[in-house]
Amino acid sequence: MTTADAQILIIGFGSTLRGDDALGRVACERLRALLPSPRVKVIDQTAPTPELAAQIAEARLVVFLDASVDGTPDTVVVRPTTRKMAQQGFAHSLTPAMLIGLAEHLYAVRPRGYIVSFRGKSFEINGGGLSNEAYAACDDMVRQTLQIIGREQCLDRTGTSSISGGQ
Repeated sequence: MTTADAQILIIGFGSTLRGDDALGRVACERLRALLPSPRVKVIDQTAPTPELAAQIAEARLVVFLDASVDGTPDTVVVRPTTRKMAQQGFAHSLTPAMLIGLAEHLYAVRPRGYIVSFRGKSFEINGGGLSNEAYAACDDMVRQTLQIIGREQCLDRTGTSSISGGQ
């Protein structure tokens, strides 16, 4: 399946060697099994890269899944990406909002984007898998992602309803 066939792109980040850092990738594995649709493409990789901009530009909706080092403990956080978020960041790292901004700059399209994250407990190199808290949060991340997809399915690229003709 190509990204051009998909309207929904789910991207999970994290290192499988660093405990809770693998959370985004584990959630992607679960979503891949639940969403075997040609309209959905699921990518999991260690970190954001500029090459993702081309695939992001072909999607109508992008959901990013990742563990976080900050945020409210024991809570899955969902937030839309914004242009303001794309202006923040560090010199050597790409954020999800920056990737969507790059897609907009290079390809003149800006899909809607959401970040679904959870504050991890352990990011030590151990290869031991997720903490109990992150393991439990994975189910909530999957549920939140499915809710985003459900909400966004009936909207076209401009945010108007494709079912009701925009009314």
